[in-house]
Amino acid sequence: MKRTLFLLALMVLGFTAFAQEDNEMKKPWEDVITNNLTPSEWRWEKTSSTRFSIRGDFDGDGFEENLYEMATEIYSDNEELTPLKLDGDLGVYFLINEGDLDGDGGDEISLMTVYRDYSNINYFRIFSYTGNSWREIFNCKVHEYDCPNYKPTRPEEMFTQTYKKKNHYNMNKIVLKHVDGVVDVIASHPNGRYAIEHIKLVNKRAAKREWGTIIEPRTDL
Repeated sequence: MKRTLFLLALMVLGFTAFAQEDNEMKKPWEDVITNNLTPSEWRWEKTSSTRFSIRGDFDGDGFEENLYEMATEIYSDNEELTPLKLDGDLGVYFLINEGDLDGDGGDEISLMTVYRDYSNINYFRIFSYTGNSWREIFNCKVHEYDCPNYKPTRPEEMFTQTYKKKNHYNMNKIVLKHVDGVVDVIASHPNGRYAIEHIKLVNKRAAKREWGTIIEPRTDL
């Protein structure tokens, strides 16, 4: 009887060790839910299980890697890339590869962090990987309903999409890149109106920023 119990105990311990070893061998991104939809098919239904993933050459070494969203950080399958720590614990509303905005060979990313508040004011942010870490090179104030994957229902929520469609801009982005290297962002002007902000990125910094013409008064503020 004792021998039988001893053998059973060894079997249980062996199975537990195998399960632990199997879990340790799993790649960290296998549990991430990848959004396979195109940006035009995204919807605003952000939940705790929503995860975004993008691909690009973010460190400028000539090889592409993946970036994944988690609740508190953006991390890569390239272990040499330091994760980007988020200043919140609910992830992001979107994660976009903006391409090489400053011409240094590495792709920049844009995102908007999810915060535990009741405000629709947030910050659109651009990050660039420099050296061994991510650095924020630009941010501007926007409304959360201006996110590229937001499904508008009210007139004030439809403004950004309407304006971009009328001017033939990319409907799936907040940031708009021009051939002259100037990044245009539809942002909330300090006086409470919408305006186009022009940003010139040089050496991974927003070297020059200026507001363009105000494009519509904010009647709902």
